[in-house]
Amino acid sequence: MDNIKNEIGQFVCYRSPTTMEYGFYYKAGFKVPFDDKPRTVRVWLPEDYDFYDENKRFPVMYFADGQNLVNRYLTAYGDWGLDKVAHRLLNESGVSFIAVGVDSPSVDGKRNNELCPPFAPDRTAVIDAPAGDKFVAFIADELKPVVDGLFFTKKEKAFTAIAGSSMGGIAAFYGGATRGDIFGFALDFSPAFLLYKPKTWRGILDGLDLDPKKGVRHFLYVGGVGFESKFVSSAEATYKYMLKRGFTEKDVAFIYDSRQIHHEDAWHKYLGEGVTFWLAPKQ
Repeated sequence: MDNIKNEIGQFVCYRSPTTMEYGFYYKAGFKVPFDDKPRTVRVWLPEDYDFYDENKRFPVMYFADGQNLVNRYLTAYGDWGLDKVAHRLLNESGVSFIAVGVDSPSVDGKRNNELCPPFAPDRTAVIDAPAGDKFVAFIADELKPVVDGLFFTKKEKAFTAIAGSSMGGIAAFYGGATRGDIFGFALDFSPAFLLYKPKTWRGILDGLDLDPKKGVRHFLYVGGVGFESKFVSSAEATYKYMLKRGFTEKDVAFIYDSRQIHHEDAWHKYLGEGVTFWLAPKQ
């Protein structure tokens, strides 16, 4: 597209060396309530985004660990290859969406704290100041209004999703469970429910008041190799709990792949299925 805008509000088009193949990439710095340092927020626009047609609008999925979405050069762990998945979905089914990612801090301890729901874990001592409620509130109350004001988005709840993996996965689950006024969908990849003993996590779930009538749908995924295998039992138990609370297969999906490790390549593999569940649900 010849008419790419170099700047959209405070967001600047990112053209540094990248492994991204499709779409358009922007970034900006934001003051966040869970850290004393500014944080980079990245916006990926799909290849069919028209910078001059405000009538063509797109669903938005908000991600934790934004640096890991489309550019392998930005992360030591690999990226989700989101642009490749989105390119395939656009060509196969016409599904298209905007991705917004909040970068994680460089220190793992800070990341764990800011993505952990505000309940003290009883299986680890490395999280001493959980601030997941502040992280979710930042996206819902501060970041979303800015994105909606600058980009051609579908603002409605049904077209607004929150997503993440591992610690980001539990943050996404918590966001979907507590901010049903904003999010209509949560993509919960390898969610770190294992931070809590089963009885503790069951009590937390009871307190979240999960209710399918609130109109928030979930896509739960977990693999089964190595470290990833530790995530299986708590994810499956959460899925079964949701079914008992009245969720159906149209409301919540659970995918277990025994061949996958705890890695971005696995989340890349199931991203398309998750987005399809969100935007092209079963009738």
